[in-house]
Parts: sequence; C-alpha cells; structure tokens
Amino acid sequence: MSEGFLENWAGLLGPIAAGIVLIITFLINRRIGKKKNLFDERYQQKTNRFKARSWDVMQVVYFIAWFPVIIFDGISFSFFLLTALFVFHNLTAIITSFYISAKEEDYN
Repeated sequence: MSEGFLENWAGLLGPIAAGIVLIITFLINRRIGKKKNLFDERYQQKTNRFKARSWDVMQVVYFIAWFPVIIFDGISFSFFLLTALFVFHNLTAIITSFYISAKEEDYN
C-alpha cells in the first residue's frame, strides 16, 4: 500500500458513508415507487435503453483513458487495473447478452 494511504486511511470513510446513504436512498425510493406503481413496462424499457447507452459510452471512456494512464504512469499497476476493468466490462456484456438471448428463446 502507498504511504499516502497509510497516513490517511480515514479518507475511505467518505466513499463508505456515501455508499450507505446511496443504498438507503435507493431502498426508500424503490418502496415509494412500488406504492405508486411507477415501475411499469415503459419505465423498464426506458431504463434498459439508457443503461445500454451508458454502457456504450463507458466502452469509449475506458479506451480513451488508457492513453493518459500510459503517458503519465507508464505500464504500471494503474494500466493493468484499467485493463482488467475493461476486460471485466466486456465479459459481463457478453455473459448478459447470452443470458438474455437464452431467456428470450424460452419465451418463443
């Protein structure tokens, strides 16, 4: 671990607290939405479309981010971490596409 992290490990409390607040907010919003029937088919279709666009944008962002990482850090840990995230990103896309395709075949 880096010396900066070891000297300031309490800095992790911010992201952890934000994650907890995010989960609580999500659960409250979900409960209110179910009571008001906000999560119908149109909502699901719109959500799927913007998630797909977000996925496409992240594909480009990962690719572009490689260049500054190589230029400023060289082939180091951050490069391999970014590469692993990119590979994981693509593997999950492949796995979910196979899963959805198989699920749709069951309906037909």
